[in-house]
Amino acid sequence: MTSFDMNPDMIIEILSHSPASLVGKCRLLNKECNKRTYDSSFLKLNLQRTNSVSGYFLEFSERLRVHSAFVKDLGNVPRGSDEISLDFLPPGRVSIKACDASHGVLLFVNDLPVKGRQPEYIVCKPTTKQYMILPKPKTRYFTIALGLMVIGSDPFRYKILRLSQLPGNENRRYNFSFTLVCEVFDSDSFAWKRLNNVELPKEDLLVPRAANPVASYGFLHWLTTSNNVFRFCFKTNSWSFFPVPENLASDDSLKLTRYDGKVGVISSRSKEGVDYQDLWVLERSFGDSWVNVKEIKSIGLEPVGFSSNDVVTLADLDGMCSYNMNNGKSQKLQIRAPKFFPSYYWTMSYFPFYSDYERIELNGRSNGLSTLSTRHKT
Repeated sequence: MTSFDMNPDMIIEILSHSPASLVGKCRLLNKECNKRTYDSSFLKLNLQRTNSVSGYFLEFSERLRVHSAFVKDLGNVPRGSDEISLDFLPPGRVSIKACDASHGVLLFVNDLPVKGRQPEYIVCKPTTKQYMILPKPKTRYFTIALGLMVIGSDPFRYKILRLSQLPGNENRRYNFSFTLVCEVFDSDSFAWKRLNNVELPKEDLLVPRAANPVASYGFLHWLTTSNNVFRFCFKTNSWSFFPVPENLASDDSLKLTRYDGKVGVISSRSKEGVDYQDLWVLERSFGDSWVNVKEIKSIGLEPVGFSSNDVVTLADLDGMCSYNMNNGKSQKLQIRAPKFFPSYYWTMSYFPFYSDYERIELNGRSNGLSTLSTRHKT
């Protein structure tokens, strides 16, 4: 498999039977392999042959209650599976805060309605109805952002990044206008570790609406209010900043996304009375150079993610649809949620999801404990 050029069709056929973790590794071997395995025709075949599912978790709030629904986007209905829901999670105000879209793992925070109680952090695989309540972070500062990334499949291992706000009286000790406390949870050690503080550039903040980061090649990415990209590397536990494309520096419509495995940015513009969305992607994972790869003609909906390199998922308050960028055809996606009344909600959050139905070891340690509905005592 080290020489993709020898027989690309055979390798694509083999990968169509392979789990997402193996497909992800093979995408690093060759640009053509990467491109072909992000095509919708391959992804649909892979979903069918590995009994997997792809879509989005849609989250919306009603007063103090949080509701969610799963929306399939590539049409596969796994054999012998029920509708995916989060009804098995513990009671409380449980909301999705981050996801690893390629491995079907979500991070939740349960804001318990009990005075003086810290929120619970829960990691979960919805397709197998497994969840685990994690130890509480070391600090009690206000959380600004959370990120989750699976960094190993055999054995299964994941890390969580928590960025919280340093109190004002402590923040004045720094020369920067805004300082974030940085903590990382590692499932291997099953503990939180506090790292060096993150010092944002002067007068810059993480964009509040961009709470769910974009994961790409071992990095988590957030957009800042000054149109910089904040990048965190789990391998080195280090962070950095780089700018968006120069011509978009003052654009207030930007949104980070993922395309062909790379971090991208979507911008909106008008040309001759027609609205378009432009897609730029980062040319190299360790670089800061952008390439304009797509021009998407607007149909009045906002892009929430790319199901493949030829299909974009669009949404508004009335629903969601898949739009094929090659032929211009769209298909409405079915939202099965009894409490979903589109015009009733002001905001919605969308979390991409691609998962099989194989059980995993959420505590990251081979100690024989079941990870089904497990509560870790702290």
